Amino acid sequence: MEYLYFSFLSLTLGALLTALIRNKIGSGVLAVLFTSISAVLLIDLALDVLFNNKIFEEEVFSLLPLLNASIFIRVDALSALFLLIVAIVSFCVCLFSVKYISSYSQSSLSFYPPILSLFASSVGLVCIKDLLFFILFWEMMTLTSWILVVFEREKKQALKAGLQYFIATHVATAFLILAAVIIYSYSNSFEFSEVYKSLGNILVNNSLLGNFLIFCFFIAFVTKAGVLPFGFWLPNAYPQPPSSASSFFGGVMSKLAVYAILRFFLSVIPLSSTTEAWGFVIAFFGVISIFIGTIAALTQDEAKRLMSFHAIGQVGYMLLGIGVGIYFIHISPFLSVIALTGGIFHAFNNSIYKSLLFLNAGAIFYKTSTTDLNRVSGLIKVMPLTALAAMVGALSIAGVPPFNGFVSKLLIFESSIWSARVNEALFLVKGAFIIFGIISIFISAITLASFLKFINSAFMGKFKEEDIKGGRLSWSMTLPQIILATICVVTGLFPSVPIKFMYDAILVSSKINLPDFNQVFSADIAGIGINYCQSCLSSGAWYPLFIISSTIMLSLIIFSFERYAGAKIREVKTWYGGKEHTPEEVIYTGHSFYQPFKEIVSFKVGGIYFKGFYPSEFPPLKFAFPKWITKIIQPDDWFYYPLANLISKFFDRMSNFYERLNRYYIFWFVLGSLLVGILVFYFYGGKL
Repeated sequence: MEYLYFSFLSLTLGALLTALIRNKIGSGVLAVLFTSISAVLLIDLALDVLFNNKIFEEEVFSLLPLLNASIFIRVDALSALFLLIVAIVSFCVCLFSVKYISSYSQSSLSFYPPILSLFASSVGLVCIKDLLFFILFWEMMTLTSWILVVFEREKKQALKAGLQYFIATHVATAFLILAAVIIYSYSNSFEFSEVYKSLGNILVNNSLLGNFLIFCFFIAFVTKAGVLPFGFWLPNAYPQPPSSASSFFGGVMSKLAVYAILRFFLSVIPLSSTTEAWGFVIAFFGVISIFIGTIAALTQDEAKRLMSFHAIGQVGYMLLGIGVGIYFIHISPFLSVIALTGGIFHAFNNSIYKSLLFLNAGAIFYKTSTTDLNRVSGLIKVMPLTALAAMVGALSIAGVPPFNGFVSKLLIFESSIWSARVNEALFLVKGAFIIFGIISIFISAITLASFLKFINSAFMGKFKEEDIKGGRLSWSMTLPQIILATICVVTGLFPSVPIKFMYDAILVSSKINLPDFNQVFSADIAGIGINYCQSCLSSGAWYPLFIISSTIMLSLIIFSFERYAGAKIREVKTWYGGKEHTPEEVIYTGHSFYQPFKEIVSFKVGGIYFKGFYPSEFPPLKFAFPKWITKIIQPDDWFYYPLANLISKFFDRMSNFYERLNRYYIFWFVLGSLLVGILVFYFYGGKL
């Protein structure tokens, strides 16, 4: 537990000290130092918990007798997984930022203190076991991230996005606070185990109130996760901060909302027939996000906005797995834990490759001062390692084997479609889950298409040297991308170890008995086998090492033939039919990709323009009030202006009168003197 405390203290101290240093490089180096200390401690703690199935619990601080709430820390496998994510991504983000932030004119005071505070609040959020302090860390996470959204305060779109983000997330937090207050009135405690007991009683005795409380939790978490339609703010907010901050937003912060859904539905809300319906609701909104978020991403030409829409779509995959798992947790435990494992594994995978892709966008911005895919091209010549890392991230998010995104999507797809074989489930629900699975498979192809667009537009094609700043990227910007890309490859090639961690996180978090890992998965170093029922010997399998070894052997054979043939390679300039053209005239821009498809999914309904099924333009709102209401709500017209005119006229007349008096000031002086003399003579009885 000391590792956890020192980690939190290191991040807090780093936030304070970086606020005192105005030099960007110095502040960045200090941030990396404190983040590195925190990351090492968190990784050691997380791996100890995951490998040894440990649970640490401790009460740090209590508000008794004022309030029955306390900082009660619990680190189990689920917390450890997200601590591992926070540690890895926070280190990569800080290291990348040292050089990257120097390209901005804003002070480092606006970046390093809030982002280190965001790291600290993330650590606290995944370890707390008390609803009141969970809300406090949740709010701290929201406020520090909002400061980063409005980092470039001179940009109108940043301020507008910041306002949207602030309002949406605080409305969501209001639902969370409302639920906490109602539950406290029943339990007289904010501790998760007491909340669990109270919610169980409420669901039995007053199901309407119980479902309302679950609704409050649901709204709070899916809004923060960016699930549509509640996450309408996300595509506007995520592109605004520096790309390193966007990397933490897309990679970690939205996944903390997924963590909250897992934690509450597995540990805080009693699982029953009531929560089965909520499992379907979670899966339903997950599929909406998958479909609309990903297709809308295909229509985007700006890299960070494209990735922001994909953040919506990828969270949808997680919710689909979690929703299927929650629905079937009593009906078919085998199917349930496979779906939940897929959902949580996808959260882990997405945190890595989504962070990587935002850093790729940051590297592009650093070299070209833009992330517009219509204005960049051929960057592989100056950023070969960034291009390689971006390809790994693109193939991972698209679920292409053998990268990590394929494994988690496989579990989600198969569990959704396998639900058709569960006789105890409702027929309509099974049919819906099959459709959800088919939609998610189709959308994976759309994801691949949009990232082929990203890779081809940014890194392939004609290289425009005049748009490039400086030489190659510094090691501090390249190394974080290589670290994250390596994790994508390793967890894809060796999925059995991370899947075991995910499974243990579900078992230790759930309040009900679930099958052991060895009953569901047959795992070894080469891959995994999957069992969907007690009697199933094996219903599915994935052995990436066999696939990759075969691919390597075939590639070597092809390369050997090429070398043996000794064919010469000749490089010449591209010929454009006898006429010279500038690269701008012949370049295949990002806007040019998939034009027919984009036209199909873009349309106008009334005054609202939909781009990729996502509403992007709204008609101006017009209200017509009766004249008497307009007069009442505009007191300037009937009170202030008439009164001001009267006062102004009064002083004008006094001024004119005074000017006329000044013209005869000698006369008035003599007249006044005589008047004074007469008065004195009179009061002294006529004697001078």
